[in-house]
Amino acid sequence: MNETPTQTPVTLESIAARKAELLQQIRQQKEAMNQITHEIFAPLAPATNKADAIMRSFNTGMAVFDGVMFGIKIMKRVRKLIGKR
Repeated sequence: MNETPTQTPVTLESIAARKAELLQQIRQQKEAMNQITHEIFAPLAPATNKADAIMRSFNTGMAVFDGVMFGIKIMKRVRKLIGKR
């Protein structure tokens, strides 16, 4: 009933092998992260027609407008907090 699992002894070779395995995994993960980051921040392809160019301009303008409005709202809230002190 009281069986203890047998453990393999830890040696310098096993530690070195585990370290090499983990370094390989880290390198693979780093490469995957670099690839994903490159895909996310890659520049957009040029617009193929006039409709795409207009829609891209509209989307960019709306994003800028939304950012400005969000910034104004944040500034108002910060001023309210500072003003109450």
